[in-house]
This record gives sequence, structure tokens and C-alpha cells, in this order.
Amino acid sequence: MKNSVAFPHLQKAKMLTDLSQDDKADFLNRCTSRTYESPEILLHQGAQSPGIFLVAHGRIDVLMTGPQGEQTLLAHLGTGDTAGEIECISGETCIATCRAQALATVLFCPTQVVFEFLRAPLFIRNVASVFRSRMAADNAVKALDQHGSLDQRLFLRLRTLCDGRDRVRANQAHLAAILGCSRQSVNKALGRLRADGIIDVAKGEVRILKPDSLHDTLADLSGD
Repeated sequence: MKNSVAFPHLQKAKMLTDLSQDDKADFLNRCTSRTYESPEILLHQGAQSPGIFLVAHGRIDVLMTGPQGEQTLLAHLGTGDTAGEIECISGETCIATCRAQALATVLFCPTQVVFEFLRAPLFIRNVASVFRSRMAADNAVKALDQHGSLDQRLFLRLRTLCDGRDRVRANQAHLAAILGCSRQSVNKALGRLRADGIIDVAKGEVRILKPDSLHDTLADLSGD
């Protein structure tokens, strides 16, 4: 079955905005699809990107490894999101690792095909739009990290630290060190987030109950 038939929802992907129906179908059908039974790395930090990965179902985690080997979860990519496009177009190496979660289905478009579509101004615009959206999200997170309340900053860190099941294994001392505050302050902030139904707390573990509503949740916390 052709990808355009098997995954019709992907015709609404931001990368394909305003392209003709024929061009959308052509792009999807020239991709190869794969479903991952267990977590698997698609792109390695520091390596070349072979093309664009488009999420059909499930999730891709984007992680960066620091100079001391520490890992930072930068983002979750869901249905319709893409990875590797800037690196494959620029020829630069990947600045982060992208890991498909178990049962994720991803379409892969090789670089050669990507460049064929880059002949269309609309496709170039869409790639730029995707990149701009990521820059805007990064700027919002940086602003929040510097100027947000403790509750907001704590939720941001929990969201970044969560694993594939939206759980965080971190004690209050560790979170306090990250946030630069006391354990008592972290404990109170965790209590407020729990009371609002945003997280659940068990011994040595925090579970995020609203993992896909980061921006809405932060707006609620700030009273906007």
C-alpha cells in the first residue's frame, strides 16, 4: 500500500503545507516506512543526516550529549513532525541524537529526494517555517528558564528529564541543585503541581500527567 494511502493524515504535515495533492502524495510515496518494535536511534549526534525523518505515529526523542557525557532531552517529536531536515540540506553534522520510541512509525525521505523537492519555493518555505517554529519554541523556553516562577521552571525541568513513559527518576536534592533553590522550595512546588493535576509523585519518581500540553500548562501556571 502506498504511503499516501496508508498515512493520509501526513498530508497535513507542516513540511507539506500548501503543496498540491499530487506533490504531497509524491513526497510520501517516495519515502520508506518503518515501525520500530523497540527504541532505536535514527540520527546520531555528530554524524551526517541521510535525509528527513517524518513521524507517522508515535514519538521521536531528541537528546543532546554534553562534554561530560550528560544527556539533555531537548524535545519530543510527534505525528507530522520531522527530524534531520536542516542537517541533510546543509551538509552539517547532527547537533543532537534522535531516538524513535517503541512502536513509532517513521517515514524516511533520502537527501537526494529532498533536494528534488527543494526546487519548489513552497517546499523551501515550509522547511524554513519548521525551523522558525523550533527557534521560537527554544526562545520561549529560555525566557521561561530565566524569568519564570519556580513552579514553571520545575515543570520545564521535569518535562525535559522525563523518560519514554513520561516519568522522572530524580530526588528533591537533585532537582533543587538544578534549579538553584532549597529542597523545601522544590517540595512545595511539587505539591502545587500535584494539586493542579499536572504531575503525580511517588517515592523517587515523578510522573507527568499532562506531557503533551507544555505551553498550555505553563500559561495556566502563570495565570495568563
